Amino acid sequence: GNIKSQVCRDMTTKRQEVLCVVEKAVESPQDFLNVIRKHASKTDSFDLQEFIQSLPKKQHEDLWKHLSGLTKTTIEKLAAAFSEEILQLDNTLLNILSGVVSFARCAIDQDTLVVPHMFTEAVQQLHDILLELSDLDGDLQNAISLLCEKWWSKGVEGKNELMPNTLSYLVARTLSTGAKQVDVKRLWAVRQAFLLLDFDDPSAGIMKTMLLSCCVHPLYLRCDQGRKLVSFMFGLHPAFVEDLHQSIKRVIPYCSRAHLKAYGDIYFRSWRFASGPYLKEIEDKCLQDLMYCAVHSSRYGTKSLFSALRLLLGQFQLQRNHKGVTEMFTRLYKPFLWRSLKVANACVRANAAALLFDGFPLCEPDVGKEEADELLQRQFDIMRDLLQDSGVVVRVTAILGVCKVVSTYWEMIPAIVIKTFLQELVENLAWDTASVDVRVAVMQGLCVVLENRMSHHLMKRILPLIHLRIHDTSEKVRLAFLDLLLVVKGLGTIKFWSICPVEHLLARMELDSIPVVKRITALLVESFQPSQTSKLKQLENCIALIEANPNAARRFYHLAVGHLSLDSIVHFILNLLEVVVECAKRSSGGRVSVPPTNGGGDVGVASEEAMDLEEDIENGQDDIGHWSGAEEGDHSVSQEELDLKLKDKTIITGLLETMVILWEGSRENLQQSKAKALRGRLVETVGRSLPILFDQFKGEEPARIALYLLSSHLPKKHITFLIKDALTSLSSPHGGQEYGSLLVALISWGQRDQVVKIIGSMVAQEFAQLKKGEEGRGGGGEHVVPVKNGGRKRGGLGKRSKSKEQSGGSSVQGSLALDMLSWMMAHPYCMGELRQAKQFWELSSTLKESMALIAHWSGQTTPPFLTKAFTCHMKMEMHRLVDTEDRSSLQAIYDIMDWCVASVVPLLRESRMTPRAKRREGCPDHKGEVAYVVVEREMTLLGDMVMVGMTGAGVEMKIAAFCDIVMATAAGPALIPMACKVLYQLVEVSSRCELEGIHSVGGLRPAAIVLKRTLAVLQGMSLGTQDTFGKVWSQVRPCLVAAMVMGVRLHSLSLSSQEVPVFTALVEGVVQATVGRLREVWAPMSFHLNYHMCITLRQMFPDVWKTFHCL
Repeated sequence: GNIKSQVCRDMTTKRQEVLCVVEKAVESPQDFLNVIRKHASKTDSFDLQEFIQSLPKKQHEDLWKHLSGLTKTTIEKLAAAFSEEILQLDNTLLNILSGVVSFARCAIDQDTLVVPHMFTEAVQQLHDILLELSDLDGDLQNAISLLCEKWWSKGVEGKNELMPNTLSYLVARTLSTGAKQVDVKRLWAVRQAFLLLDFDDPSAGIMKTMLLSCCVHPLYLRCDQGRKLVSFMFGLHPAFVEDLHQSIKRVIPYCSRAHLKAYGDIYFRSWRFASGPYLKEIEDKCLQDLMYCAVHSSRYGTKSLFSALRLLLGQFQLQRNHKGVTEMFTRLYKPFLWRSLKVANACVRANAAALLFDGFPLCEPDVGKEEADELLQRQFDIMRDLLQDSGVVVRVTAILGVCKVVSTYWEMIPAIVIKTFLQELVENLAWDTASVDVRVAVMQGLCVVLENRMSHHLMKRILPLIHLRIHDTSEKVRLAFLDLLLVVKGLGTIKFWSICPVEHLLARMELDSIPVVKRITALLVESFQPSQTSKLKQLENCIALIEANPNAARRFYHLAVGHLSLDSIVHFILNLLEVVVECAKRSSGGRVSVPPTNGGGDVGVASEEAMDLEEDIENGQDDIGHWSGAEEGDHSVSQEELDLKLKDKTIITGLLETMVILWEGSRENLQQSKAKALRGRLVETVGRSLPILFDQFKGEEPARIALYLLSSHLPKKHITFLIKDALTSLSSPHGGQEYGSLLVALISWGQRDQVVKIIGSMVAQEFAQLKKGEEGRGGGGEHVVPVKNGGRKRGGLGKRSKSKEQSGGSSVQGSLALDMLSWMMAHPYCMGELRQAKQFWELSSTLKESMALIAHWSGQTTPPFLTKAFTCHMKMEMHRLVDTEDRSSLQAIYDIMDWCVASVVPLLRESRMTPRAKRREGCPDHKGEVAYVVVEREMTLLGDMVMVGMTGAGVEMKIAAFCDIVMATAAGPALIPMACKVLYQLVEVSSRCELEGIHSVGGLRPAAIVLKRTLAVLQGMSLGTQDTFGKVWSQVRPCLVAAMVMGVRLHSLSLSSQEVPVFTALVEGVVQATVGRLREVWAPMSFHLNYHMCITLRQMFPDVWKTFHCL
């Protein structure tokens, strides 16, 4: 008892001390702040919460009497400091106010609230200065707001007086930089306080402005409480509803899909909870306005206004099961929707049709059955008319809409109506020759119909009527039809081959583009290469595919790799290999000779394995049926038929090619460590079989090509017997028929240096012959026997042959070597290996000799070998430029351009036009024609350099100057297509640098030079033969327009008067061009001009602006 009494006395003493400190806080503010610090300290036991809870009512009133006075005095001192413009304010005053807020928050958190009048007065004083603290102490301002929010949530007397400034602070806080969702949640918690505001009073203008900013702020749209809060704003005042709607309407064209859906949810929530004048305002001023704007808005562009409004209104359609939604849409659409479906503007009709389909069925719940049926029949009649509309966009919209309606309401719509709609689709619209989009829409719509399982029975009879769409002239339609077949394949109730026969699919697979072939492969892979089937069935399917269409089979297996597992691919390759080996054994009478190895007296590894395989085959089975392990009745063809097919060498070659394609497609997967066992088994089995197969298919070129490609995947120990034979075949005059497979195989076997040596020897030998022939002509060695009156000399053929050799006619081997060299430079794997060969780069010096021979050739015709050699030389220098980090080989490119200007361009200037050269304007015969070929190839390669980013500002200026020089010759008109391609690449590089913020020294100057010369040549051509000009113009117009459009866009980003931009060259060309030709360029360009560009035109070219304005 004594201890308890002592504790009570201590608590009483502490209370008295704290009360004394509060009472004297004005004179001794530090003591007051010390009390606050003790409360905030984790090491001190003093707690304001417990202190206030222990106070009796009388002391509680005394406490707030002193705190209220302290608050008033502190605020007066702060006001005096402001009035005297004290720059450095003492933080003690702000700390005192923070201490008062701490007392208030501890007091308001009590379970049993005691709220004396002075407590309310003190909090009111803090509320009054809430907005004035924004520049002084943000933490104090936030603490006062939290106190007022707590006061409101507790429902304490006087809460209404604490909300005006608190709401303003919270709204401004949510709009500030760095606002978080928790700030929106705080505002949502006190939302009912908005009802206290008088929105008719002019003083509410600032609050209304902030609320209008809130409704378009992304933070409110991202969180659920924010969307609810915006919906709540629609119920603040009837006149404020339209203001909110107009604010939202202004940002709709720029909203993302997520924000549009959020606005749809906001409008629906507002409409759902509205009543009386608020409901009327929302329906008449908001929803009906959105509907009307959607019907009459633009539907073109990546972010069309119609698409945005349709997505927003679509959120209502998701809630159509809610009572009143359908009735509301029917009532609001009635004044304008029905007549919009009959207007002359096709876009308006399409917009109205889309909204009609989205809102189907429009009905009025309060009418009778007859009136409801009449309204429904009216909608069906309109749908039928829309399917036959003259506007393409209307028909497309109607097709998709009708199919969606049929799929969704299959049970509700009468069968005769469904049949009518589907017949119109497959019998008429699927064959619409006026528009590709209509035919595509039919395929897409039928996919939607198939989503309803009840439609499958009818669709099974209808879909075969459109099977010829697989051969549609438009790739878009073919892709859409194949997508439809893929949907059918996934259903299980309809077989896709009953809609489109496999023969048609294979025909398209042989001829069509990669996107189409990929879909056909996905469609057929389970049919021709099922995951669970016997070996014999796999063989039958493969043979059937090769028999039906060998080219389609190659493309099928090339893409089927992506649909099959690595294990199944390897096993299938081994199965095919076993069949081919057995067929080879039977065709050779059961005896297989093994070719000798290239080694010494020892038998190589490959020979030993071949002997083992021969022994296995001679002791093996005699028929494919036993090989397959198939049971009786497991295969669909007889054993005799299968054996007969396997005697066809075309089938055997197809099987070999299939093995090559599958292995090549699985190369990367087989290189992985987890596939080591599969790779080892495959290499070992194929390595043992190759000697037999090469011996059997000696004279069959297609099969040997496949075998070479197959052997390119094997290590050297398995193909030692092949290397010498392959190198010999490569250097033979007839090796060109298979040099692609030979090159890949030899380089993969590590024979890179030998390949380069053979090609170098063939090229050097050809140059030696050409030089010898040129020297003979220079010394008078050339002798041509004249032929008079058509007579023939004995031995004339031999002399003509000798004369051709002396004149330097290129041999087959020289051209073959250059063809192989070009092929390897275009093959990624081969070029990757050649980059590491020193001999390969030395070959460029040999090819460089072609430049001197071209410039000084004295024969009657220039050998094509020289132009080929020049092209290969420049390609090699370009590859060297990519590999050289210091770009030292760039000088070689400069040297080639300088040589061309000095030695080749004069041939173009001096040459005269001949009848033979009329096929190309500006292409003279012999020397001039050769010069044209050289310049054409050089311009093509220079354009490729710019395209892949191998140039800088100096190189681009050099290329532009070169193009300017060659275009000024007689061959200028014929070189316009190449010049336009170079122009396009130059402008694109400059545009990319500008948009990425990369400083470009040359800017648009190189492109301006090329464009100016091109326009000058075109202007000169327009004065001549119109047929020739029209042909050239049709070729270059798309590229020229694209370059000009990019130039206009780029020029609008950076207006530098020091540069000579593309736009300046365009204007100069415009002044000289005829208006008729200019319209063809200006029409697509004018679409890209914005207000800023037009102002630029008017300022920089006032004299020309009138011409543009008229156009």
